[in-house]
Amino acid sequence: MDWELSIRHLICGYIPVFLALVVYFVLTSKRRKLSKGHIIASIVFCFYLVGILTMTGIWYLGSFAPRIVYIPFVDTIRGPVDTALNIFLFVPLGIFLPLMYKRFDCIKRVALVGLLISLSIELVQMFECGATDINDLIMNTLGACLGYFISKCLLRIFPKSWIKSLQIDGTQCRNELLLFCVISFVSMITIQPKIYHSLFAASKDSGEISVWK
Repeated sequence: MDWELSIRHLICGYIPVFLALVVYFVLTSKRRKLSKGHIIASIVFCFYLVGILTMTGIWYLGSFAPRIVYIPFVDTIRGPVDTALNIFLFVPLGIFLPLMYKRFDCIKRVALVGLLISLSIELVQMFECGATDINDLIMNTLGACLGYFISKCLLRIFPKSWIKSLQIDGTQCRNELLLFCVISFVSMITIQPKIYHSLFAASKDSGEISVWK
């Protein structure tokens, strides 16, 4: 992996997501007061989502050219390092969800969110962003579940008052989570490439074509 290139795309993804979050929290504050803890956790969570999309190559959409791996567990044995990375990549997701959203203090819901986010990534990867692999789907979901069990330990260790300052409850949990995921995905595949082009693609050492298409 070209880490310098990844970091550049990561920064370009953070910019529109952060601005969108500012707008969201300003509008939300007029209807409901959110704690500073939840706002900070939300920003970190969305930056984490951008990090996942960057690590999985979701930078921009190309033509539809799917490369699909249907057979499970074969590559798991052949590539244990990649398998471990796919698990650990989604562990923070399983930690964030119960800490931020009281409604997601349930392993079934955490697993479902992990599965859906992973599935979304795999579908986007059909557009020249990488290979669509059922093993990634399984390991990502497993990682989210592992993160959930870690969060249960954290919920017991940290003071309830501190946890309460991070969490929100009710239908807003689902709506906000969906909004954060949509903001992150849409920003990465639409606005982020344009920001990257403006900041980096024209430089000779960028390693990419300097003409925006």
